[in-house]
Amino acid sequence: MPTHEEAALMVKVARLYYENQQTQEEIAKHLGLSRPKVSRLLQRARREGIVQIRIIDPFATHKGLEAGLIERFGLEAAVVVAGVIDREPLTRRRIGQAAARYLEEVVRDGDVIGIGWGRTLYEMVQALSGRRRARISVVPLVGGLGQIAPSFQVNELARRLAEAFGGTWQPFYAPALLPDQAVREGFMKTLDAQEMVQRWAHLDLAVVGIGNTAFEEELQVLFVNYLDQETQERLLRAGAVGDICVRFFDIQGRPCSDALPDVVGIELEQLRQVRRVIGVAGGPHKVEAIFGALNGRYLRVLVTDETAARGVLELAQGRR
Repeated sequence: MPTHEEAALMVKVARLYYENQQTQEEIAKHLGLSRPKVSRLLQRARREGIVQIRIIDPFATHKGLEAGLIERFGLEAAVVVAGVIDREPLTRRRIGQAAARYLEEVVRDGDVIGIGWGRTLYEMVQALSGRRRARISVVPLVGGLGQIAPSFQVNELARRLAEAFGGTWQPFYAPALLPDQAVREGFMKTLDAQEMVQRWAHLDLAVVGIGNTAFEEELQVLFVNYLDQETQERLLRAGAVGDICVRFFDIQGRPCSDALPDVVGIELEQLRQVRRVIGVAGGPHKVEAIFGALNGRYLRVLVTDETAARGVLELAQGRR
């Protein structure tokens, strides 16, 4: 058992080495110690449990959680990766990488693929290797939101997905939200809109992000010019917990269409008819949204992280 002074010195040396990334030689010079002494202190710090090294394989999956999700929600497949606490961008990247690998495994020649938008989907298309070639055709599942972040430029995501497989894509030059229902109905009668609706009716596969209703946080930034305060409050009164392609739903998966009728994008009921819909989302703030999407049977496959998977299963068991 080290004395207080010995433990304090081991902690100091360990912090300089592991946290400050100093070399043993630099530490020795800084503290007036010999280099062998620094090496012995680091080794002893490991033996005493002062330094504990945890290795996390970002591509390791959690089979128990995957099996639980498949059984509880009747999924075709689930992929659960290790998340990183308080490192949301890194968690998104890991989920996106896992989704890219899964997509490369299941895509077939001739598939018509629909894609939504979102930061995790952006990570997915970034992670596609380009080595898997398939004659696919990609279409957006929702209109655009103007000049915003690349992760919400659905035409760009469609283009990147198609090019990664050597396929083709069809842009959809339409806004995701129109001023009112009458304008939307008029737009949906146009040739371009009708053609896209027909493409949606013949999808083989869809890849979608899952948004949540934290309007005061991330969605406020995204929708600030599109959903006014009254609309946000109307959605929350309707019980909305999440959205897929701006189609909001409550925790049971029931659409909140009446609260936001002016969307240009695939209907949730139409999405449910697609042979394979892959939902790509994670993080603790997405638990209710993912749970609602699963309850609505909008997904056949879920790619998520450990924290979200546990949260969803706890909700399903009434423990949250």
